Amino acid sequence: MRFRARVDGVLVGAAALMVLACAGIDPATRRSGEREDTRIRAIREAGAPRRVVLVTVAGLESGDFLEPSGFAAGPGNTTRMPLLAELAAEGTTGLLVRPPAPGSSYASHATLVTGLRPSRHGVVADEGMTPAGDRAVPYWDSRLLRGTTLWDAALGRGALALGWPTTEGARIELLVPDSAPDDPQQSWLEFVRRRSTPQLVESLEAIAKQDLSGASARSRRGSKSAAGGGESWPTPGERDAAFVELACGVAESDRDPSVWLIRLVEPSFVLATHGHGSREHADALRRADVRIGRLVDCLEAASRIADTALFVVGDVAYRPVHTEIAPNTALVRENLVGRDPRSKTGVRSWLALSRSHGRSAYVYAKDAENAVAARRVLEAEATRSGAFEIVPAADLAASGVDRQAWFGLAARPGYGFGNALTGPLLRPSEPRSRAGGFEFREGSAGTVGLVAWGRGVRSQIRAPELALVDIAPTIARLLGLRLDDDVDGRPLVGILRASQALPPPGPKRIGVGSDGDVSRTLEELGGGRDTGRDP
Repeated sequence: MRFRARVDGVLVGAAALMVLACAGIDPATRRSGEREDTRIRAIREAGAPRRVVLVTVAGLESGDFLEPSGFAAGPGNTTRMPLLAELAAEGTTGLLVRPPAPGSSYASHATLVTGLRPSRHGVVADEGMTPAGDRAVPYWDSRLLRGTTLWDAALGRGALALGWPTTEGARIELLVPDSAPDDPQQSWLEFVRRRSTPQLVESLEAIAKQDLSGASARSRRGSKSAAGGGESWPTPGERDAAFVELACGVAESDRDPSVWLIRLVEPSFVLATHGHGSREHADALRRADVRIGRLVDCLEAASRIADTALFVVGDVAYRPVHTEIAPNTALVRENLVGRDPRSKTGVRSWLALSRSHGRSAYVYAKDAENAVAARRVLEAEATRSGAFEIVPAADLAASGVDRQAWFGLAARPGYGFGNALTGPLLRPSEPRSRAGGFEFREGSAGTVGLVAWGRGVRSQIRAPELALVDIAPTIARLLGLRLDDDVDGRPLVGILRASQALPPPGPKRIGVGSDGDVSRTLEELGGGRDTGRDP
């Protein structure tokens, strides 16, 4: 495998690409006639793809790559993502794509690779709560994910996962998981080294060395790292760029995995800091577009684009917020939550507790009596503040969310939830935009966008409405992979030009531990942070 040998060339190519982007030059215009022919082959030739590349862009909406009128962008378009607009015009466009509820990035990514809703795949939020309620544990460990994943189904055919949630410890040939150290003194590279494929780590170290030198170091001064731990490498944008370069290394190596999973996160950090409608968000989308173009170029250069299908999709819908709601403060006041005297935010004990997902929250309770008491308290606060509504348990159950929640909370437009235990119920929100809404209540405002393009995908198809739960079955049909027989999603046969026969049923993947007990596994994992602390 020739990752390390080509790192310097990759870095030079990436630098040249970014110069073109900054100069306002569409990278697509650089393609030669011969390379254009390979793209035409990808969208016209019969047959199924050899590989499917699934890229998620945080918060991607169809309006980011379509003209303001909603039409496909043409030559000289002024969309924020011109390369993606070009692919959308040639392939399939998903206008309103429904994430699972709640709109949590980790729940969405688990749904994307299983075709199951959160109540069945077990990843019900970005963080799980231990049974004691005092620790919030991120869903990094693959043991927390139930059901057959795309990488399980592709066992023997190869898989690549870069920054994909809930992949730590997964049986993935080429892996850099989405996890980060709790200790601010530990670097991200040091943390992922033992959790990742060695050849990929070697390439990451070379890329980090380049990023941290010279003008790159000066331009990134004061930037937050992707792990949220200060100014150490990588920033979110640097991590996204590095993952694309790792994928380019795989494209030019002798490895050829059938499933590629890549997560681009920079727009979510920019949205939280600067909000919707900001120049910074538009710039982050343009950079994501350049990175997608870089990936397409690499596949073309390696003569792999003609038998590739590319799916680019948003994970969750972000919306502007100005005010944060802290429902736990009301539960503390009514003695339903006991605070830890050693911490300003920690939970000592609880009878009922709210957990935020951004624009929604779940309320957990020890029993029915305390659930009723919590609902009475929070209904009064909802009426008084006008900031949120109660979501009945029946509505939650119908949407496939966490079965342990007694009821939910949905924020009104402009509001989001926090986990603080002290202070006023309402306070200015530090994040300018937040995800985590209940799509079944928000309608089109809670949807994301999709572009599917390449071998086996029909051209010039507009899908008015679909769901993320349908993506895994569709990819499985393209590649001839067998997921669970009773998945919640359905293959989108109307967007496909080709499909492959599924293999016969085989042994099922062993799920969470030996008994599928997510709570027990969370407790065994330990770590995490105080429940009352806001993300």
